[in-house]
Amino acid sequence: MGDTIVNNRIAGTRITVWDVLHYLEYGRSPESIAGILPITVEQVHATVRYIEEHKEEVMAVHRQIEERIARGNPPEVEAKLAETRAKMQVWLNERRRAKSQEGNGDGHPGGR
Repeated sequence: MGDTIVNNRIAGTRITVWDVLHYLEYGRSPESIAGILPITVEQVHATVRYIEEHKEEVMAVHRQIEERIARGNPPEVEAKLAETRAKMQVWLNERRRAKSQEGNGDGHPGGR
């Protein structure tokens, strides 16, 4: 295994042991995981070995991750998301209106 797992990531990637663990928990095979994530089957096997060798540490962090996900975003983040969604909706509506005007010639001086 050597340098395969560095700081809980698969060396040379941004894939963490918890990314692989997620798919393992859902019964995915190493071949299937390698088809989903941009890693090789050998890297998946090395990660599985790492998870088995560091089970307590990996699972403790995994529980923290799951608890954080279950709590959801804090109110300030949800407010920012709502603001961003509203801005995106305004932008989309403006784009649709502009496309509609172009399609019927209203957007061009002198008609079609």
